[in-house]
This record gives sequence, structure tokens and C-alpha cells, in this order.
Amino acid sequence: MKKEIVLVLFVFLLFYSCKNKEKQNTVNQEARNKIINASEINKKIRNEENIVYKDATIIGDINFLNSEDFNLETPFLQKYHINSSILFHNCTFKGKVIARKQENEIYKVSNFNKNVTFISCTFQDTVNFTSSDFNELVNFSESEFQEFVSFEACAFNFKKNYFSKVHFQKAAMFNLMFANGDMNFFETIFDDNVLFQLSKFNNPVHFGASKFNKNADFTNVKFFDDVFFNYSEFIKKVNFNNSVFRGRTEFIKTKFNFISEFKDCVFFGKTTYNNSEIIGVFTFKNSVFYISDPEKFNCNIKKGSDYIIENTKYIIVEK
Repeated sequence: MKKEIVLVLFVFLLFYSCKNKEKQNTVNQEARNKIINASEINKKIRNEENIVYKDATIIGDINFLNSEDFNLETPFLQKYHINSSILFHNCTFKGKVIARKQENEIYKVSNFNKNVTFISCTFQDTVNFTSSDFNELVNFSESEFQEFVSFEACAFNFKKNYFSKVHFQKAAMFNLMFANGDMNFFETIFDDNVLFQLSKFNNPVHFGASKFNKNADFTNVKFFDDVFFNYSEFIKKVNFNNSVFRGRTEFIKTKFNFISEFKDCVFFGKTTYNNSEIIGVFTFKNSVFYISDPEKFNCNIKKGSDYIIENTKYIIVEK
């Protein structure tokens, strides 16, 4: 009798589990079936209304240069102030996201005074935040960019900024960026070329477990605080030439698969490359180290690879 009861309960639980899973799949498939026209959102931007959308597909271009609060900062620069709080969760954007454009000789840019949040969103067209100022929380976690995206010359002024688990399918530009808060690129994937050239990070930046499938350019970057690339992987060329690392620098168990250049760099803080895997050419040529000795880095250098420390300087700082 007990066996029969147990069997009935097992069948019931199995049936319930299958039905619940079937229901969940149906919900996921229908999650973004709600259609929103971009004109509705652009109107809210103009009227300074808070913007909150979940599980929706947005048709048309989002235009953040639609605010009526703007001023001419210079004869060639017009800044639009976005006073709406922005929150999109699990949304698909069919059109462009526009926060910067040029009309004749005037550049129009955006200044976001409240949070900018796009969590688990899909962008199917170009996204342009070039020269935007972000004064509150920025969060693009778990989003996917299917076309070109630009955060060139952006200023991130809030204490925390998230690009974790983001997937960039096309080229991404973060050059000339100014970060005055923590930047989190944990587990982020860059399928195409990515540019961080001439950017400045005043606070810690995290690239742990990130993956760079094409060229990554970090030339002339200034890291004023700690920087972490632990467990990350560079498939193609990575270039950190002429960069400055003032805080703690970690490349623990990082994989370098092609050409990796750290020439003419300065490392002021404790620097670690323990258990990193090097395939191809890896160079510290003409770089300066103040605490850590590059000759003692415990790297796994594969057969036929070059580990170059020509003309490097290791300066022992007296305590």
C-alpha cells in the first residue's frame, strides 16, 4: 500500500513539474510580446517623466536628444539634460538608441541626471552614447548588443557602474572614457574589436572572467586604482602599451593566446601574473615595475612562445 502511495505521489510530482516547466517556457516565449512604440518613450523624455518598461519590444528609435532642457555650452556643443529615471528590464530594442548626433557644425550630447538601467535587454541596432555624462547609477548587466555600440568620451560619475555579463557582438568603443566610480565588466564577452584607448579609471575596474575574441586596445590608459583581469582570456592581440597602473594589478590565470604587449608601461602597485598562460608573443619591453619583479612572475609559457622583458626596470622601494 505504501509503495502504491509513493508511486502515485511521484507521478503527480512529475506531472506537476512538467506542466510548470511548460508554463514557464510559455511565459518566456511571450515575455517580450508587448509592443511599445518609441514615440511613447520619447514623449516621456521630453516631459521628464520616469521611464519604466519590462518584458517589452520597443519599435522605433529612442532619442535622448528629445529633452526640452538643453543649453548651448559652446558655439559647437549643445547639451541635453535627461531628468527622467530610466529602467528597462528584459526588453528588445528594434531601433537605434541615440544620445549623440551632429547637425551641421553643432554636436548634440546627453547628460543623464538620474539612473540609466537596461538589465537583460537586447539591442538589435546601433547604440550611441558618445560624450554622454552619467551622474547616477549605470547598469547594462546581462544585456546583448548586436550592432556597433559607442561609449566613447563618456563620463561615469556614480560610485558603481555595471557592464557585467554583457555580450558585445560587434565593435565596442570605450576610448577617452572617464570613470569616477567602480567599473564592472565581469564575465563580459567582446566578439569584435574593443577600444579603451586613452581612458582614465579613478576607481577599481573589474574584467574578471571576461573574454576578448578579437583585438583589445588598452593603450595609453591610466588605472589610478586596482585593476583585475583574473581568469580573463585574450584570443587575438591585446595592447596595453604606454599605460599606467597605480594600484594593485592582477592577471591571475589569464590566458594570452596571440600577441600581448605591455611595452613602456609603469606598474606602481603590486602586480601579479601568477598561473597566466602565454601562447605567442608576450612583452614587457621598456616597462618599469616599482614593487613586483617581472622575472619572478609565475607564468605558464607554452612551448615556442616568447616572454620578453628586455630593458625592463625593477625598482625596489625602501619602506
